[in-house]
Amino acid sequence: MKNTLKSGSVLLAANLAEMAFPFIRNVLLARFLSQEDFGVAVSLAMIIALVEIGFDFGVPVSAVRYTATDDPKKALATLHTLQLTRAALVGGLLMALAPVLAILFKSPQATWAYVVVGACATLRGFGNLGVKQAMRDYVYWPNAVTLIMIQLAWTVTVIVAAWISPDYWAMVWGLAASIIASTITSNLLSRFPWRLGWDKAVADEATAFGKPLVPNGFVSGALSLGDRVFVGWALGVHALAFYSVIFGTATLPRGAILRFLTNLFVPVFVNRPPDHPSIKKNCARWTLILSLTAFLYAMGFIFVATPLLPLLFGPAYTATPYLMSLIGLNLFVKFLYQLPSPVAMAQGNSKLVLTCTVYSIIALAVAGVAALIWPSIDVFVLALTAAEVVAVLRIGMIVVNSLGYARGQVAMALLGPMAAIGVVLAASLFLPAFSLIDWFLLGGVITVGGVAFYAVMAHVYIDPLKPALLRQAISSLLNRRAVATGKEQ
Repeated sequence: MKNTLKSGSVLLAANLAEMAFPFIRNVLLARFLSQEDFGVAVSLAMIIALVEIGFDFGVPVSAVRYTATDDPKKALATLHTLQLTRAALVGGLLMALAPVLAILFKSPQATWAYVVVGACATLRGFGNLGVKQAMRDYVYWPNAVTLIMIQLAWTVTVIVAAWISPDYWAMVWGLAASIIASTITSNLLSRFPWRLGWDKAVADEATAFGKPLVPNGFVSGALSLGDRVFVGWALGVHALAFYSVIFGTATLPRGAILRFLTNLFVPVFVNRPPDHPSIKKNCARWTLILSLTAFLYAMGFIFVATPLLPLLFGPAYTATPYLMSLIGLNLFVKFLYQLPSPVAMAQGNSKLVLTCTVYSIIALAVAGVAALIWPSIDVFVLALTAAEVVAVLRIGMIVVNSLGYARGQVAMALLGPMAAIGVVLAASLFLPAFSLIDWFLLGGVITVGGVAFYAVMAHVYIDPLKPALLRQAISSLLNRRAVATGKEQ
């Protein structure tokens, strides 16, 4: 138990590092580099992330789940061969496409930087999968330490390189350092040495498992980074730098929050038929918590990030309250895309999950067409948000008709918060510039009103609020204040 808790705490630290270090890198690079160089640096990191997601063959997962042999040395040697082959192919493809990528992002001067990034991708093949295999035995800390060292080496190298020579090559050296750190750390912490080998049964099993993941990887890459690729291509690296700062900050903790909430709720729907008495009540709880989390997240981003981002990243990354409000609405909608997720996952309804993915791709395509006609980040975000609002309303209809969610609650959970954010959007667009105090006051009023709205939702759809208990709580609070005042006097 003690070792499990230790591994779990290190794994939590690794997850926090994967959120905190990229944010720190972006803040410091935005400060050190010109906006053009920062945009090129973002494109370099984005491209290597895109190919890693797109060509995900599931080899690290196979290192945990292999069943064709009980001999980990034999399994890992074969998986290392597959990993190195994949890395060589990905790296070679990137190096061959370097001139095209430079033209795509309108940065011909960075051609050799894209070549080096391809070489870095090849080096990933020398990482030791033993740290992944250890998780098969519930030993998580070697993988966690490896992840932390990747982020630490990347961040420190980027900062030092940008301080010595403030240009986009800082990102290249940071990527190289992260991959070298990953290779060294994984080999030091693995229980088995890095070896190449071949076992047909292991290879066949890993290939059969990994092949379906490749198209899914391309879809995931398009969803997670497609907007930034489009902005860099259509609007240039200056716009890419600006867009990445704002949207990168907006979405950084969102994935971790959604994973936590989904993992929390999936078990309550597992092994229960759709007509089980608990399903409807748990659907109501999930709808409330997801919508409330999304609303508070959007409010925090709109009213805190608007004045904070220029202080952290510099005046060049100042966004209008209108754009920040629009992104806040987009964040809320992206959270609510997950409305069917726990029930659909528990029931094995992959078609519904795929439907949500298709809607996301369509929304991105709509935004792309709009931005090609009127080249502007504001137009791109407006079109993206409008398309996703329509999509999430359709998703709301689907969960009501197919999964038994309460129609009235789903309508409240979607329309009420969107109306509140719409008020902020209208105020930022049509009213004179706000002072900082007025901006915070507006945020406070709407947030308090939103919380009251969710209290009504909980009263109607989950558990009725008891007036007697509420009066007792208020009376107790007032009595405590009276006693405290008397003691002070």
